[in-house]
Amino acid sequence: MATLMTENGVVLRIFSDIEEVRKVWQDWCSLQNDRVASQIQYLGKSGLSEQNIP
Repeated sequence: MATLMTENGVVLRIFSDIEEVRKVWQDWCSLQNDRVASQIQYLGKSGLSEQNIP
Protein backbone atom coordinates (compact mmCIF):
# COMPACT_ATOMS: atom_id res chain seq x y z
CA MET A 1 0.00 0.00 0.00
CA ALA A 2 1.01 3.61 -0.58
CA THR A 3 -0.51 6.90 0.53
CA LEU A 4 -0.52 10.15 -1.42
CA MET A 5 -0.71 13.15 0.87
CA THR A 6 -0.13 16.88 0.84
CA GLU A 7 2.82 18.59 2.51
CA ASN A 8 0.68 19.31 5.57
CA GLY A 9 -0.46 15.68 5.96
CA VAL A 10 -3.87 15.63 4.28
CA VAL A 11 -4.44 12.19 2.74
CA LEU A 12 -5.46 12.50 -0.90
CA ARG A 13 -5.54 8.84 -1.88
CA ILE A 14 -4.50 5.41 -0.66
CA PHE A 15 -3.21 3.01 -3.31
CA SER A 16 -3.51 -0.75 -3.02
CA ASP A 17 -0.52 -1.64 -5.20
CA ILE A 18 2.66 -0.16 -6.65
CA GLU A 19 1.50 -0.43 -10.27
CA GLU A 20 -1.39 1.91 -9.53
CA VAL A 21 1.04 4.37 -7.92
CA ARG A 22 3.34 4.23 -10.97
CA LYS A 23 0.43 4.91 -13.34
CA VAL A 24 -0.79 7.92 -11.35
CA TRP A 25 2.78 9.27 -11.03
CA GLN A 26 3.39 8.92 -14.79
CA ASP A 27 0.07 10.63 -15.57
CA TRP A 28 0.87 13.51 -13.18
CA CYS A 29 4.35 13.98 -14.65
CA SER A 30 2.90 13.97 -18.16
CA LEU A 31 0.38 16.66 -17.19
CA GLN A 32 3.12 18.79 -15.63
CA ASN A 33 5.28 18.49 -18.74
CA ASP A 34 2.31 19.44 -20.94
CA ARG A 35 1.60 22.45 -18.70
CA VAL A 36 5.19 23.67 -18.91
CA ALA A 37 5.27 23.15 -22.68
CA SER A 38 2.07 25.15 -23.16
CA GLN A 39 3.42 27.99 -21.01
CA ILE A 40 6.57 28.11 -23.12
CA GLN A 41 4.49 28.14 -26.31
CA TYR A 42 2.38 30.98 -24.89
CA LEU A 43 5.50 33.01 -24.12
CA GLY A 44 6.77 32.46 -27.65
CA LYS A 45 3.46 33.53 -29.22
CA SER A 46 3.04 36.54 -26.94
CA GLY A 47 6.42 38.01 -27.79
CA LEU A 48 7.60 37.79 -24.18
CA SER A 49 11.03 36.46 -23.52
CA GLU A 50 11.96 34.21 -20.60
CA GLN A 51 14.16 37.04 -19.33
CA ASN A 52 11.06 39.14 -18.63
CA ILE A 53 9.56 36.58 -16.27
CA PRO A 54 10.13 37.40 -12.58
